[in-house]
Amino acid sequence: MPRRKLLLDACVAINLAAAARLDQIAGTMQVTFIIVAQAASEAGYLRDIVKGTTVLTPINLDQFAPSESLEIRELAPAELALYLELASIVDDGEAATIALAIHHRIDLATDDRRARRLCAERGVAEPMRTVALLHAYAEAARLKNDDVRQMLIQVRDRASFQPARSDPHLKWWNDHIRDT
Repeated sequence: MPRRKLLLDACVAINLAAAARLDQIAGTMQVTFIIVAQAASEAGYLRDIVKGTTVLTPINLDQFAPSESLEIRELAPAELALYLELASIVDDGEAATIALAIHHRIDLATDDRRARRLCAERGVAEPMRTVALLHAYAEAARLKNDDVRQMLIQVRDRASFQPARSDPHLKWWNDHIRDT
């Protein structure tokens, strides 16, 4: 069965890296994540606690590129004009991601409000959000509540992520992340 493709913007890629399960998520969901070079260069760092001190850990997306989990793409010349047009509206990573989504009709994932609005204006299918992706993975993998909670805490703490109040899966996030 061929794997479906899902474009990630930098923020969603950071959140999946923070969960420390990118390979497992891709494998369980039978998806190959795609990130454009512009978004990959924005991935930056995770925040880890080592001996009581916050340490910035570089995110190395290249480690996943040789596998079926993640593909890093450069924009093709035909996509550059649209990318430049969109970059005047959203950040470079989101602009490149949306340009690729439009040219290749690939679904994408972003939590960025402006990028989501731009997708709607350009007729791109509604983007998936981080929490929806993690929820789908947790269900597909049949994770126990403690495992879901630990994954969400990693995303919250390592990526400094908090879903928007408008996120349709906010209740699921809150129900699983709250201290027991």
